[in-house]
Amino acid sequence: MPFLSQEHNKKSFVVATDEKDFRLNQDVSGYVAYAERQRQLDTLASSKRNYRSWCVIPDIVAVELLTKHNINIHDANFLKDPKDVKKLERIIETEYPKLKTSNMTSR
Repeated sequence: MPFLSQEHNKKSFVVATDEKDFRLNQDVSGYVAYAERQRQLDTLASSKRNYRSWCVIPDIVAVELLTKHNINIHDANFLKDPKDVKKLERIIETEYPKLKTSNMTSR
């Protein structure tokens, strides 16, 4: 029987198991809607900003990044490795463009 990974958090993973496998699912529609609103706001903001949000990454995507691409975005040293950051940028641009929160493109 499926259950939430965090009973108190309706946006947490839905965990489904059977005798030999398990599956994780998460409704990411709220994240996608948030990212779209942010991209719309980004078109109104000054292009001379030094910093801006680039994307939002739901937990289920973080798990997929780790298992499929060997990228651990929760590792304390992740942002210190430019090669991994660039790899993440390419993956977001190609596989998860609806999670981008700005209209910036990869450098």
